[in-house]
Amino acid sequence: MNSFGEKDQEYSRKQGRKVDVWQSPKYEQSKAKALEILEKYSDVKAGDFWILMNETKSGKMAYTGLIVSHNACLKINEHLAEADKFRPDCVSLDKEGYKGELVYTYCSSEQGLYEVGEVSASNCRNEYPYAMAFKRLFDRVVLKQSKLAFDGIYSDSEADEFKEDVSRKEPKNEVARKEPKNDESFEDIQITKNEEKAITQFAKEVGSNIDDICKAYGVISIGAMSKSQYANCFKLLKKKSEKATSEQDYVI
Repeated sequence: MNSFGEKDQEYSRKQGRKVDVWQSPKYEQSKAKALEILEKYSDVKAGDFWILMNETKSGKMAYTGLIVSHNACLKINEHLAEADKFRPDCVSLDKEGYKGELVYTYCSSEQGLYEVGEVSASNCRNEYPYAMAFKRLFDRVVLKQSKLAFDGIYSDSEADEFKEDVSRKEPKNEVARKEPKNDESFEDIQITKNEEKAITQFAKEVGSNIDDICKAYGVISIGAMSKSQYANCFKLLKKKSEKATSEQDYVI
């Protein structure tokens, strides 16, 4: 059985030392649901989940739930029954939400589902608010439709604090793992913000439509691309910029 990296003790930055761990009932519930998903969908991996931790008043580190990656939500959505999948036509945008928040709204009477994905200056630190708001909306819908949200599992798009903390898993004395040189080994690694910005700019320069690119690679935004998709897309855009003669070279 996968333990998702459980430990008897976790490092507390507040106390500057390792402290004992307490596993909450909510964590046990979310763990059981995550194991069910891993058993059900072979392309969703244990690495798509990590533990949500909060320090207690007594000084222990509490495991209070699980975080699931946005990429896993994309994969889970593909496995849902057609009637339960995310429907882009149910999405609307409100640029003037409460206190100036940017809000995407999802409303489907057929699914009996209403959800929102919002960003503000206080809960989004990156420069891609539209992409982040849409990711939050998408993930919340998928987590509800797959019932993961009912068992204390959150998406990593909810807040920057939910991003996986690699420092908890890698001892300071351990030599950092080098990135693989082969693009194919990057199929599950999401591109960086700089890479997202670069490919978006390149696409505009050669006259390619961003929505068409996303559709071709089955992602909801450029930022959701994997490293291998990025490399392939960049190669095709370069061919287009060089005015290759064969239209078969292009899928974007």
